[in-house]
Amino acid sequence: EAGASIKRPLEAITWNIAAVNNNPFEYWVTHSDPAYNELMREVQNYIDDPGGDPMVHEVFTDAMFNTLLEDIRGLGFSDLQEIERLWRSEYRSRRAVSGFLKDKSLGAKRLASMPDRVTNTINTLAGGVLLRPTVINCFQGELGSVDTWWSQWRGFMFST
Repeated sequence: EAGASIKRPLEAITWNIAAVNNNPFEYWVTHSDPAYNELMREVQNYIDDPGGDPMVHEVFTDAMFNTLLEDIRGLGFSDLQEIERLWRSEYRSRRAVSGFLKDKSLGAKRLASMPDRVTNTINTLAGGVLLRPTVINCFQGELGSVDTWWSQWRGFMFST
């Protein structure tokens, strides 16, 4: 009958509704696709128990670090000895997940999360959107290899 209301119970679930980024691994939803659910379970299992996760320098190599330093020097910064010291003594030989990503002291300092937050997705004054090359946003470019990603990431960070 026209105008009649249908009464159904409201079903909803929320989590971190005030989030400012679009990382698909940060928001786990129930989905009808078993492959999605399996992927999310496996990612969570790996984060919970990375067991033998790679060293940071195996993921972000010394060559990449040295190139990054050159890019920073190209911006006019010259006193980078402390950064080099910290790389060699504090970060490069940690386990990537268990020793870096899950380090609560780094989390408290926002060493990884704040740079991600401010560069992940940028809304421009002209109404456009700039997406840092990463699998954790809506970037649609090619990311099939570390070399491809690294080149695009450097271009975004230093030339955008």
